[in-house]
Amino acid sequence: MNKILFSNVALAQTTLAAVHQILDDPQALLRWVPDVKTVTRAADSFNVSRSSSALNDQENIRVERSENKVRYISTGGRLSYQLLFTLTAENGRVAIQEDLLVDETANRHFPLRLLAPIAKQAFNENLNRLVGLIETAV
Repeated sequence: MNKILFSNVALAQTTLAAVHQILDDPQALLRWVPDVKTVTRAADSFNVSRSSSALNDQENIRVERSENKVRYISTGGRLSYQLLFTLTAENGRVAIQEDLLVDETANRHFPLRLLAPIAKQAFNENLNRLVGLIETAV
């Protein structure tokens, strides 16, 4: 069963369409996640390689989309996770909430409580880069 390890929220002066344009395409990770080195398309997913200092230096990401959600499902790395982006538009702005979900039973070998604050900060920095990218692209 997946459990939310942490959540971050950021506001962007933009539209839902602009947020989807970036989030729906994992190739865009190269523009807002600095430790991502390559993103290559696989059959129904994307293979991502990161710098060697990352927890998952290699992973496979599958993207699921809906009107107000984008879910990245990561497998093949040391830590399997889901990153859920929930999008809420109001008054010319979009609130982007990201929730990192992990299956505690599948990831027993990780000290998740110790990793959570470090990962939360790193993901929040990336979320703020995403907002900057979206706002400059509009």
